[in-house]
Amino acid sequence: MTEEDVIKLKQFRDSKNRLMGRLLNRSYRYMSTLAVKFLNERGYNNFRVGQIVALVNIDVEGTSVNKIAQKAGMTKQGMSKLIKELADEGFVYTEKDPSDARALIVKLTDLGVRCILDWKACTEYIDQNFEEVIGAEQLNILKDILRNLVDKYEEMIETGEVTCEPIPLAFIKK
Repeated sequence: MTEEDVIKLKQFRDSKNRLMGRLLNRSYRYMSTLAVKFLNERGYNNFRVGQIVALVNIDVEGTSVNKIAQKAGMTKQGMSKLIKELADEGFVYTEKDPSDARALIVKLTDLGVRCILDWKACTEYIDQNFEEVIGAEQLNILKDILRNLVDKYEEMIETGEVTCEPIPLAFIKK
């Protein structure tokens, strides 16, 4: 290793607290910690934050597992496992799709609907906590910046510039 490499490595390590991936990951962990606390206080002791990705993608009249997986950017197999977990906990139930006997339609139970509404309150709680740290104006700026980044990413997916590989379930589990 050259002396120049050692200097560059030291500079990199000194700046690692400003790396985008690290900042997004750590802020996601902060958000998840707040969400778990909030949801536990509401009685959701077995609910994982990663499960919300399925619930929020189920339409009021029900949605196929394939469509939920597609909306969430997950594999069908990963979503099927997540739906089974949610069904076992009483958040959803499944019915045969009348138009395709091989497919299932996932529907929300009353508990599932309540959970989504509690999740809405949870997001407000998270915003409130973030606002206490950075202020309302900076929180809105942060959301605008992140929205711009997400819009650009989604545009790149639509044009085929990048591919969006479905997220394996292992990345959603706690």
